[in-house]
Amino acid sequence: MAKDLDTQQVELIGTAALEAELIRQGFEVARPRRDRGVDLIVYSDSPDQPFAALPIQVKAASEKTFGVFKKYEKFRNMVMVNIWHAISAKPRFILMTYEEALVFVPDLGGHSWTNNHCYTWSYIPKSLEEKLAAYEDRWDLLRTLLKRETKV
Repeated sequence: MAKDLDTQQVELIGTAALEAELIRQGFEVARPRRDRGVDLIVYSDSPDQPFAALPIQVKAASEKTFGVFKKYEKFRNMVMVNIWHAISAKPRFILMTYEEALVFVPDLGGHSWTNNHCYTWSYIPKSLEEKLAAYEDRWDLLRTLLKRETKV
C-alpha cells in the first residue's frame, strides 16, 4: 500500500498523526488557512494563563529523512517536526527549534546552503540518527516555549 502513496499523501498522514499526538499531549492545534510556511499552530488556551501560540513546520516521510531549510529562519520560535515512518502505526516525531536544526548543517558557507538555501538527507546515517534521537518526542520543548511566550 505504501508504494501507492505520493509525497503529499504521506505529508497529510504524517500531519494527522502529529495532530493526534499533540492533542494526546494536551495541546490545542489549529491549521492556517493558507500555507505560507507554517503547517500547524500549537497553542495553549488555559483560562488561568495568557494565550500563547507557536508555529510548527512539518516534514513527513515514509522512512527517515532530515532537512534544514533557510526559508524558515524568519519565523520566531518555529518548531520543526520531522516525522519518520509517517504512514506506520508508530511514527517517530523529531522536534527541534530552527536554531537547533542549524547545528546539523555541516557547512553553512557551502554550496547547498548558500545556493539552494537548504541541506537535506534522504538517507540518515547511523551517527546522525543517534544524534537526532535526543530530539525525539520532545513535547516539553513545546510546553517550555509556550510558557516563555506568555511572559513576552
